[in-house]
Amino acid sequence: MISFQEKKTKDFLHRHLLDAECFDWKTELSRFLAEMENVRNGADGSVKMIPTWIRKLQPLERPLSVTAIDIGGTNVRSTVVTLDQTGIIGMDSLPPFLTPGIQEQITTEEFFRRIVSGLGEHLHTDHIGICFSLATVPLKDGDAIVSAGAKQIDVVDLIGKRVGQSFRAAAKELGYPNDQKITVINDTIAAALSGWSDHQEGNYSGFAGFIYGTGTNIAYQENDEVMINIESGAYCGFPTGDIDDLFDATLIDAGQDRFEKMVSGGYQGGLMTFVLRKAVEENLLYADFFDRLDTVRKTKPISAKDISEYSHGIAKENIFLCTCRDNYERFVLSKLFDAVCRRSALLCGVTITGALLRAERRDSKTPVFITAEGSTYLKQMNFSRYLDTYLKTYGKALGGLLYEIHSTENAVIKGTAISALLH
Repeated sequence: MISFQEKKTKDFLHRHLLDAECFDWKTELSRFLAEMENVRNGADGSVKMIPTWIRKLQPLERPLSVTAIDIGGTNVRSTVVTLDQTGIIGMDSLPPFLTPGIQEQITTEEFFRRIVSGLGEHLHTDHIGICFSLATVPLKDGDAIVSAGAKQIDVVDLIGKRVGQSFRAAAKELGYPNDQKITVINDTIAAALSGWSDHQEGNYSGFAGFIYGTGTNIAYQENDEVMINIESGAYCGFPTGDIDDLFDATLIDAGQDRFEKMVSGGYQGGLMTFVLRKAVEENLLYADFFDRLDTVRKTKPISAKDISEYSHGIAKENIFLCTCRDNYERFVLSKLFDAVCRRSALLCGVTITGALLRAERRDSKTPVFITAEGSTYLKQMNFSRYLDTYLKTYGKALGGLLYEIHSTENAVIKGTAISALLH
């Protein structure tokens, strides 16, 4: 028999569209598939579908070394990866260093000069793969044009520049080899290719990448020459509740990237702040909850890490554990956090299923290998389990999809190395 506290919490979640049960899988999948189809055919839409031109990897006749560079939002990493016909057989990495432009404003030329100077001893290979953290438009020759910047990387004239061309110009200026073949991809494509790198001979019908961290993206293999990067976080087709809308209205890009704001780690703290304030307003939490919370956290904003630590029960100094007055408040917080996690898993499951159906993997006799990456995927309590359950319940049972989800060690570096051989 459901308790009064459970019913009160459940009613709150339903009223504000925070419960996974508020969403009909078939309806949401149909909407998402329709938008992908329209966008792929050239129409405007909130979701982005960016083609990356590749060719099918051919077996290597002899061992070959390539340089894989990950230019991330925080650090730059570089690894010389050696491959043979069996896959990756060796990895030699340099120590990571801070991505230029984080602590000061610099030019594009200086940005690439600093990166090249930090990687000099790794520039002797004939093939270089670059995983670039900022948004880019891939070109058929393997290069990519930067299409958007980011607040944390302040490079004044980067937008519109070609990444590979700029890298090669910096290498030439500094006296390093500069005639290598350079391929530029993003982390979602890299994740998909990392599965390929480890299981070329495996019995899989295709490979996909799923990123669930600060943001969320999906990549799938459409055919042997095109892999699609779906900027799924930009999708605005899912129904949103009043709390989602209140939170969105406070952001500088209100009305955009609505799906990402509902689910991803970069927004969880902000969204949950609004959820908790509404819970206080509607007497689901005690009236002085935020007074106690503010005393504990001081000026620190709520983060996805705070939520994850509370759900796992692994940090005695967690701000929520230190705030709760009694078991009732602990119960309510656990239910709220778990519900938002379930909602995220269901909606992510819809987008993954949509990608696999676009890849024409329905009723395949062999599974798709999905590489899942991202701090939120790895750390959020129960997310991976809920996602797997929803995919089995709906994607497999109703969509005829076979899949395996794996987390691959060094996925971005491995996938970036493979990309260097695909043009």
